[in-house]
Amino acid sequence: MAQTKRFLVYVASNHAGLEAERYEVTRQLARMGILTCGFPCREDTSPYDWNLARSQIEDADLFLMILGDDYGPVAPTGISYLHREFVHAQHLSKPVLSFMKNSLPSQIQTEAHRRLAGFHGVISKTSFRLWHLREELLSHVKTAVVNALTNKAGGWQKLAGTEELPLDIPVVEAPAKGDNKQWLLQSRQMIRLQLSAKVYEAGNNTLEEIAVSLRWDAIFVCVARLMASAASEEKLRAALENLAAAEVRQRLLQQHPSAHAVDDIRINRVQFGELVKQWQEHNLIVKKNASGRDAWKLSAQGMSRLLATSSQKTA
Repeated sequence: MAQTKRFLVYVASNHAGLEAERYEVTRQLARMGILTCGFPCREDTSPYDWNLARSQIEDADLFLMILGDDYGPVAPTGISYLHREFVHAQHLSKPVLSFMKNSLPSQIQTEAHRRLAGFHGVISKTSFRLWHLREELLSHVKTAVVNALTNKAGGWQKLAGTEELPLDIPVVEAPAKGDNKQWLLQSRQMIRLQLSAKVYEAGNNTLEEIAVSLRWDAIFVCVARLMASAASEEKLRAALENLAAAEVRQRLLQQHPSAHAVDDIRINRVQFGELVKQWQEHNLIVKKNASGRDAWKLSAQGMSRLLATSSQKTA
């Protein structure tokens, strides 16, 4: 396949029972001049890194999923990591190629079978191919990938997205240097943190938007502790998402009584950017370069504000 740019394909699969199939698929893509990323979902290694997985999915030109005989390791939210990756790719409007093994038992007898059948039902509403033998899978992959990437613009370089309109954030005036009393008073303002989350209900999922009210100082302390040493924006966003996660799940499950999981909680990126900008303008943080990537670190004044806020909370 002649091309001036190399495409990047995220390969999603479970680990158990698909080691050989995954290896052969990635080798075939390499022979086609295509780069691959992603890692199999497994239970016998270090904890699953969702932040890394979703950033790789967002960077990829195409999402390719291989589903075998089982649903796979299940996240604390109630859905499998593989299912979570599939849904995330769909919400990004990525080209999604699903290859589903034709091995579902005729009678659903266990919870694992029920979950796998439910996932089959979700995939069946999209474009997919069934496979049984490894050679059949490889043939389907080659044909589908060529068709999906033919005449597709872009390449492995990440394309710039469309910016959203910024969201209003209460302005906390920068107090005089060293005036921690004024800082504590001003930083008690409330911010309505804008988030989105996926709600899983009866085999389907919907993307819901929700606002959570948090104090400005609570938000700052949450991320400031990470910036004692340089921290990436990805890590800071994840910290704020975790801060709001319990309330988001509780409220959305109340709104959707038959839902079994709330997952992929994301802060609005534009609002997050406005928060970072405000911290920088107040001389609380400075930009650093860590391992070739931009990161943020507390300034001396930022460390002073963190200590003042933390001591106030424990007083």
